[in-house]
Amino acid sequence: MVRKQHKLLALLLCLLVAVSALASGMASVTAASGDVVYVRANNTWTNLYCYMWNGTGETKNADWPGVKMTSLGNNVYSYTLNGSYQYVIFNNGSGGGDNQTTDLNYPGTTNMIYDLKDKTWSQYTDAPQGTTSASNTQAATQSATQAATASVTGNIVYLNNTAGWSSPKVYMWSNSGNPSNASWPGVSMTRVSGNIWMYNAPQQFANCVFSDNGSSQTSDLTAKYGYIYDNTTKGWELYDPSPIQITSFTTDPDATAYVGTEITLAAEAISSGGTVYYKFSVKNSSGGESVIANFSTAKSATWTPTATGTYTITYAFRDAQGNENSRTKTISIESDANLVKPVIKAVSPQNLNLIAVNTPATVRVTAGGGKTGTNLLFYKYIVTDPNGVKNTPYYTLNSTYNFTPTMNGNYTVNVFVQNSDNTTVSKTYTYTATNGSIPTPTDPPVPPTTQPSSNVWGDVDGDGYLTILDATYIQKYLVHLRGATTINVATADVDGDGVVSIIDATYIQKKLAHLM
Repeated sequence: MVRKQHKLLALLLCLLVAVSALASGMASVTAASGDVVYVRANNTWTNLYCYMWNGTGETKNADWPGVKMTSLGNNVYSYTLNGSYQYVIFNNGSGGGDNQTTDLNYPGTTNMIYDLKDKTWSQYTDAPQGTTSASNTQAATQSATQAATASVTGNIVYLNNTAGWSSPKVYMWSNSGNPSNASWPGVSMTRVSGNIWMYNAPQQFANCVFSDNGSSQTSDLTAKYGYIYDNTTKGWELYDPSPIQITSFTTDPDATAYVGTEITLAAEAISSGGTVYYKFSVKNSSGGESVIANFSTAKSATWTPTATGTYTITYAFRDAQGNENSRTKTISIESDANLVKPVIKAVSPQNLNLIAVNTPATVRVTAGGGKTGTNLLFYKYIVTDPNGVKNTPYYTLNSTYNFTPTMNGNYTVNVFVQNSDNTTVSKTYTYTATNGSIPTPTDPPVPPTTQPSSNVWGDVDGDGYLTILDATYIQKYLVHLRGATTINVATADVDGDGVVSIIDATYIQKKLAHLM
């Protein structure tokens, strides 16, 4: 918290720190709150955690193994710091052996990425662009990996009081000399439910400090409206009270891809309302929208763009009780007609990634780019069997590769594509060899189209869910519009007065708005 009476002390401390750094000849590089740490998981890890600290017995970002990192696609993960740290350990969710890195010094330079295979830091050129300050970098990363559709909820900040504070308060201010929301320790927060507390500020202040009536206070935080701060993990997350909690939504490739590239859309959610169904759709900059995969239990879908432009991907979620939620991300699709670096667009087979034992399997690669020198692309394939035995790889002009699995289990195929100036890209695929029959892919199950009306209150159109379409159907029925000439009175008479009227439609609207 910043107080006026501490200005002179703060200035004196800053001067002492500066003198100390000059006297020692070298100051330790420290990552600041809001910085984004990246790691490239090219060593088969899939459960990335980031553990950071300042020294023995000093501040750490979380208990071991640290904070779970966010997948950005292409085996790249990110973590937005909740404080200032000097050291870092990346790990696979557990310690020891090959499950963690050594103690690393964070370079302290913007947009650095650690390569788990080469064990080196380098500049991450694909980091979100257009941001300079740590706070802006944090906002851009969270916008891309959390909820791009979620708008700021007025002037409300939330606190997840997992630390069990008895009297949560929030002190808010902007720049030095500007008024605060109250004198220290601020304003008492209002309990929403459980550990969730909220405060609706009279205006949007730049900074805030949460405390237990002045004790156990947080550090100075950048206020994030519509987000919730956890006083145990010390991090912000989007506040989403929906029964459907979205745990991930990704694209691979992420942020930028090329025409003709197979883009994997994936999402996952949990719900108190039962089974979750997923829908993936894409909208171009002109407003044209295409449904890639309609509601089903399938958690992923593949989209192949055919034109350049900026697209908005919508991940829609619906559960068995009709609750809905959604997220969106934007992706830029470019042409590879003059692209110098090579790009892998697609690799098959994709028959559930299953291949047959003692039967030749053919890996087919679609690639682009490579517009330099000879304009040729060169391919290399490394196949690793379940026992870890690899083939002898070499570069070839062939975009296909044949191998015969000899045992049950997972075969890893590393595909490399290189242009004539030796710029190389690679992707890893896993295929499962089996002695059994290879099933034919089938469409996943979809939500039921009809349910007994007694199971879903107000389901007038019979699609199994209560939505605004049910109220609209009643309105159309009452004015005899085409397509709504018949109605199930037992279902539509939601107020129980024996007739279908506009009041029934109003009841449904109130129910959807949680007014009844």
